[in-house]
Parts: sequence; C-alpha cells; structure tokens
Amino acid sequence: MISRSRTGLVAIAILLASALPAVAAEGPLPFPETALLRIAFAPNESALSPAAHNEIADFATDIRRQSSRLLIKAYAGPPHDTSSTARKLSLHRALAVRQKLVGEGVVGERIRVRALGGTSDSGPQDRVDIVLSGG
Repeated sequence: MISRSRTGLVAIAILLASALPAVAAEGPLPFPETALLRIAFAPNESALSPAAHNEIADFATDIRRQSSRLLIKAYAGPPHDTSSTARKLSLHRALAVRQKLVGEGVVGERIRVRALGGTSDSGPQDRVDIVLSGG
C-alpha cells in the first residue's frame, strides 16, 4: 500500500513532467564542411593574428588567379549561439578576413560574407572558414 504523501509526490512529479516542454535528444554535431582555408581566432577576439595574415596572403596569391567566388563563413561561440553578441563578433571576424583578401588583390565582388554566430558543427568555435560559393 502506498502512503498518501508518496502518492501526492508521484502525482506532483507527473504534473511537473507533463508541464515541461519536450526536449529532443540532440545527437552529436556533424563534422565541419571542408574549407579552402580555416582561420582560428582567440576567444572574444576579431583581430587577425600575424600567422593568419600570412595564411591569408598566401591563399590570396593562389585564389586571385582563379575566377571562383568565395564565401566567408564566420563563427563565434558555442554551438547554436545566435545571440547578437556572437553574431556581431563573427561579423567582425568575417570582415577582417575579407578586408585582408581585398588588400591582397582578390576582387571584393567575388567574396560573400556570412556571420553565423555559434557553430552548427563539431569544428572549432572561434574560426572563419573560406569555402567556394555556389553563386
């Protein structure tokens, strides 16, 4: 026989559980898309490191000979963080990379920018990826 106090607790637990929204179990994050160039940033920073300057300069030397369009995908913060702070930081990172590419002779009209905020994959949280653009 179940006591009244225990029955009351079970009823409360059932009510609370039914009042909470169902949360889908998230699986592991997918692997990041293959990038032509991946630039790492320090957390909460948008300035390019000396190493990043060199990597972008070398990349620009190769890519400016081609006619392909580029997409700069910038990330800042933990997975799925779409806060304005994360999006602003990722935008500053993307624009820093774009400015360096243009300064190295890549035509600006060939470059699109996407500030994505937090990552949606298992790649580094603080990064910019340069990929080929479809349009």
